[in-house]
Amino acid sequence: MPRASTAPGARLRCRRACDSCKRRKQKCNGEQPCTICVQRRKESECHFSDKPARLLKPSNTPKETMLLSEHLVPTPQRQTAMDRLLNSLEDRSATLEQQAADDKDGTAPVPKVARLLRDGQGKFMYIGDSASLSFLQSVRRIVSSSIGRCDFTEDNSRHSMLEAFQNSSSTQTGPLIAPPSNEEAQRLARQYVLATSPLLDLFDLNEFHPRLANWVGNPTGDEDTVSSIFYLVLAIGAQVSDTNQNLAEQYFISGRQLAFSAFTETPSIYTIQSYVLISMYMLGACRRNGAFMNLGIALRAAYAVGIHRKDANSLFCTRERRARERVWKSLRMMDLYLSASLGRPPATLDFDYDLREDGLPADQHRLEPEEQLSMTVVSLCRIFERILTEVYMRQVVSLTVADAISNQHRTWVRNLPMFLQVQTERLESKNLEETLAAAHVFGSYYWSIILLTRPFLVFRVSQYVRSKSDSTSSGDTRTTNSRIALFADACVYSALRGLNIVDGLARYSNLPRRLPFLINSVFNSAVVLGAAFFADYDNLLPLEEGMEKAERFLGLFVPHDPHACRFYQIIKYLRAAVAEYVRRRNRQWMERRSRQVDQLFGQVGTSDEPSAAADANTPSSRRGDPAAVLSPLSPEKVAGGPTLPHPSSMTTATTAAPGQVDNDIWETLYGTQGAPPLAYDTAVSTLTTTGIPIGCSPGGTIPSGALPSEVPGGHTPLSDVIMPDNGLLYMAEDLPVFGLWEDA
Repeated sequence: MPRASTAPGARLRCRRACDSCKRRKQKCNGEQPCTICVQRRKESECHFSDKPARLLKPSNTPKETMLLSEHLVPTPQRQTAMDRLLNSLEDRSATLEQQAADDKDGTAPVPKVARLLRDGQGKFMYIGDSASLSFLQSVRRIVSSSIGRCDFTEDNSRHSMLEAFQNSSSTQTGPLIAPPSNEEAQRLARQYVLATSPLLDLFDLNEFHPRLANWVGNPTGDEDTVSSIFYLVLAIGAQVSDTNQNLAEQYFISGRQLAFSAFTETPSIYTIQSYVLISMYMLGACRRNGAFMNLGIALRAAYAVGIHRKDANSLFCTRERRARERVWKSLRMMDLYLSASLGRPPATLDFDYDLREDGLPADQHRLEPEEQLSMTVVSLCRIFERILTEVYMRQVVSLTVADAISNQHRTWVRNLPMFLQVQTERLESKNLEETLAAAHVFGSYYWSIILLTRPFLVFRVSQYVRSKSDSTSSGDTRTTNSRIALFADACVYSALRGLNIVDGLARYSNLPRRLPFLINSVFNSAVVLGAAFFADYDNLLPLEEGMEKAERFLGLFVPHDPHACRFYQIIKYLRAAVAEYVRRRNRQWMERRSRQVDQLFGQVGTSDEPSAAADANTPSSRRGDPAAVLSPLSPEKVAGGPTLPHPSSMTTATTAAPGQVDNDIWETLYGTQGAPPLAYDTAVSTLTTTGIPIGCSPGGTIPSGALPSEVPGGHTPLSDVIMPDNGLLYMAEDLPVFGLWEDA
């Protein structure tokens, strides 16, 4: 029987197959890359050679290994390639996360968004799953799946972390600065207490203030480690007050120089206190990685002197024992805060922890208020430690673990001191000291609940968004598992109540200029509320009001705190994305209702209303079009070209050429000889990705007062601020399961 003739373009076999298809014995169409390799996403492995199939063996060399050099010359082409690489890594991790999702009832996978981010010098730093920036990345995925690309998902700074860096080593040493007057020193010490108490409780204040007065009168009368402590306390006090920030940096350099000089000596309690203070200052100065490293020195010194064991502390007199326990508590709080906010494993453990200690002490009412407050912070540290070790290090949270940790929350609420219970969510204290102390405690408490429950929230919101995009599914997926939904709701409720805590702080005129603990908890709460919008929680809860409180609180610190400045920008982007989602949702609901009305009464003429399908074709929803959304630093956006709705207006800007001196960066930001400065979002994005060396600004003072209002076409808050010499310019169900008070 003759073979049927085949058209030339419809050959069933190709003349030559790629090596991969020959080795796998699959049909190849002979193209480069072939269809099989494209389906397997192995385009880079599609090669052609004349070797027979029996000689083709799979290579043992990992093909997908990528070497990230930290010493490449930054060019626009290389930066674009690096952004594409980081984007591809994020997409791959999102795919793997979706494939490996645990479908067992009662568990929620912790979103695996640990990644490497660039600091201000271009070096890669590790950010783990519990980090605030990792949670932000999970929300970006949700927003991208729901409304497509937008300013929030395509933020130019999403692959960078805000970090300052020293410009040169010449500022590390030098003559010690003279102490201030006793009145000024006591004022700065009170500012230090306001910004850190009670989470950082290193000293007995009844002894500290008299010793500070004696040191001011005779700075050489104490040993170097003691003098370093006083210098560092003054540095933190000046950092959070309206004092010239150049003076704060000089105090810090003097204190750190004395601490380094005693580094080779036998460690002591003074050594631990010095390095904890160094970490605290660097945290406020937007140098978190440096704070993380210096805290490690304090941790090793603590283990060396044995303050981590109760049996060792019990050998000392009552005064010394309390001092050792106070330093260990502060060290654990700093370690757990940095570990949780950066997503890195904690370095401290409560070796002597006994579950029976969580019970209400019989003699608690006999303790002094300071001791009761200290016990409250210690119990809170145990909750944070358990969340980090049993949830984020295992990368999955079950209802059993969540119930066990929530039991610790309930016990913590029952053991609250009476003077804290009467304040709860509405801080009616007469003075700023008590108000800020309660805000620090309750803000950390609500942040711990958010850390525990946000995997449930991300899991539920992702399911909800996926069900809305799937036409075959119906119904509210939030009701499929009531316990998981309860923990997801607890995350949203805690965010709302955490924002209620800080809402009244704006009425204090002497509020510290930098509050890193509260700013972190407020930012996490705002991101939680933004994510909840995409599961339509706003139909039940006042999410918009909560985000307004967060933005208003962060706005108080924009002229002074680099992190608050960056977080303020992110919340602006997130609110714009939420507004777009709500607009589309309302449009779809109106069209669906309109069709039902037309089916009931009939329709006369044609409808002039734009359809939801037309909204889906807008530039913000075309994910595959690389030019659909402009990054904050794109020339079109800076030049005022067509963009999506943006929190602030864009103005014409100049770009500093490579190799210019540091002051040129400031001239670019603020303009020279009448040139317009960069707009707010552009300035923050630029400095988040490039960083600003410490001490490079031409001068100026920190302005006081509220955040200036935005004027269309005018200067925005950041462009109106001139920082000082060392200033860093960067950018409806009650839940008794956690012991929350009343309804939000």
